[in-house]
Amino acid sequence: MLIKIPFIQYLYGIKSMRQIVKDIEVNVAYRWFLGLGMFDSVPHFSTFSKNYTRRFKDTDLFEQIFSRILEESYKLKLIDHREVFVDATHVKAHANNRKMRRKIAKEEALFYEKLLRKEINMDWESNGEKPFEDEDEDDGPPPLQNDEPLSTGKVDNKKEPKTIKFSQTDPESGWFRKGEHKHVFAYSVQTDCDKNGWILGYSIHPGNHHDSRTFNRIYEKIKHQDIKTMVLDAGFKNPAIAKWLLDYGITPLFPYTRPMTKKGYFNKQEFVYDEYYDCYICPNNQILRYSTTNRQGYKEYKSNSYWIKSI
Repeated sequence: MLIKIPFIQYLYGIKSMRQIVKDIEVNVAYRWFLGLGMFDSVPHFSTFSKNYTRRFKDTDLFEQIFSRILEESYKLKLIDHREVFVDATHVKAHANNRKMRRKIAKEEALFYEKLLRKEINMDWESNGEKPFEDEDEDDGPPPLQNDEPLSTGKVDNKKEPKTIKFSQTDPESGWFRKGEHKHVFAYSVQTDCDKNGWILGYSIHPGNHHDSRTFNRIYEKIKHQDIKTMVLDAGFKNPAIAKWLLDYGITPLFPYTRPMTKKGYFNKQEFVYDEYYDCYICPNNQILRYSTTNRQGYKEYKSNSYWIKSI
């Protein structure tokens, strides 16, 4: 009964435990779901909170319930995991916006940084350039980690340290603003579901963490499934994420982004890539040859400076 009460509460959007207990007293459907007769007494609203603190807190009980329901759904062939859809939504935290403090923000490493650095080094070495000094010598792509992104430990004395707001009421939430909405402390909930609407996995993060930085959490929970295509929101549109999925045999689908080229410049789509000679041909029939790969992993192609001076 203590497990079923929160199900009713969340399914019908009832925020108060006091209110859900009052609704159970007069709602026959709720009583039937909980196994209560017409004259059976309903548990006191404080019963759940006390039991949660004493028996449920710091356990994976609700995760086990979720996994069991998902397992039964698979057995009944209700789920089609060949195509999955990943999106994130923000949920307001129960935190007072006035009770906040500032702390220095740590510079965080991206979860794909080691793989990216290794590939950049391979590219630099093939072109006779010096690789990163702290290159990881392990063979093969590193696995995605469930841990929080680690701080790089770098400090720039020339710049003022960046600070962020954190809640004294709920330190695990993040200060968030989207569009014209006011600033609030919130959580980001990433959800993965199939085309029938069945949730296959989820992950929860502070509201100020970008989707592309926390994608590894949701991927770790669904990577064992035989996924063929993954449809992702614009927040996940990242070259590293796309490559990671392709390396594991998953076709990523992202929303179309309109070209934002400055006036007087050619669009990227107007350049033609010659795979044999590894060069680009611009609309003016000039050749842009490979120059180097920058530290962000992007290959740079440049035109001959002689032709630029001549023009």
